[in-house]
Amino acid sequence: MTTEKTPPVAQTIVRNGKHDDSVIIETIAEKHFERAREIENEFFGSGKGCCYGMCPFSWCPMTKEEFESIYRKDPDRCSTYGLAIRQADQLVIGVITLRQGGQTSRFDENLFHKPKNDELYVDHIAVTTDARGMGVGTKLLEWAEEKARERKATRLSLGVVHGNPAKRLYDRFGYVDVSTSTCLPGCILGRPHGQFGAVMMEKELI
Repeated sequence: MTTEKTPPVAQTIVRNGKHDDSVIIETIAEKHFERAREIENEFFGSGKGCCYGMCPFSWCPMTKEEFESIYRKDPDRCSTYGLAIRQADQLVIGVITLRQGGQTSRFDENLFHKPKNDELYVDHIAVTTDARGMGVGTKLLEWAEEKARERKATRLSLGVVHGNPAKRLYDRFGYVDVSTSTCLPGCILGRPHGQFGAVMMEKELI
């Protein structure tokens, strides 16, 4: 499978003033598919569910075939899928999935948002439970911005459900609210943080 050949970027994670294991941010490769699928299933299985939360996603986790199909159909999707890999044990502890207009997308992805050619959309950021609060999400967002500039995108965008504490991180990163929606996000995701609806945010790249 073809993936981007740009060298991985080493990032040092700091927690409580002390340096923890350094983390490498790199694009996904086939050897990481299964671990990435596990992290995504954990992410979507945490309080999210269709039909306003009545059908939890944990009841129907993404299968191996479902996960791999889009990356085999359009290998360029691998170049916009970032992994946070802990160097000490080479374990993937976080993922960020990005989409740009012109890339192949699944039907369910386009339900959330269909990006334009000049836009890189953050589908989701997921960090394993034991690695949260260590700055992994911040490093993944930094990688996303580098990736957007590399692909000549003029803006980054993402959707965040109401009540998600991660919105404070996006605010600090310079993302601004551009629109809100209640019905579709509620139907697809329920209210994982106790509130229905979501806000679309964007960051213009200079």
